[in-house]
Amino acid sequence: MTDIAPEWVAELKKGSVQMLLLATLAEAPKYGFQIIRELREATNGFFDLKEGTLYPALRRLEGKGYLEGRWDTETEGGPRKYYHMTDSGRNALREATKVWEELVWSSKQVLKSPE
Repeated sequence: MTDIAPEWVAELKKGSVQMLLLATLAEAPKYGFQIIRELREATNGFFDLKEGTLYPALRRLEGKGYLEGRWDTETEGGPRKYYHMTDSGRNALREATKVWEELVWSSKQVLKSPE
């Protein structure tokens, strides 16, 4: 992919995961594997989360009150935990999006600067 260290790419991605999870859940509740699939498809595989990354991040967002998880035992194939965004999560997503846009704009200003 690039000549930069994989750790660097991983750190850049790590800073985005919680915001992207909130964005993925903004329109409708979803369960874990559905979130993984949608993120992978929406980013052409760039964000291909593993369970060991997804579920701790979802638990952190739940702990902050941004998400609520509810078990659905009526689903085919066994129970699934669906994650619903709270009003607090919607506010957090709006704030995070503003910060993200400022970060991207500011970074572009520096990256396009002549040496």
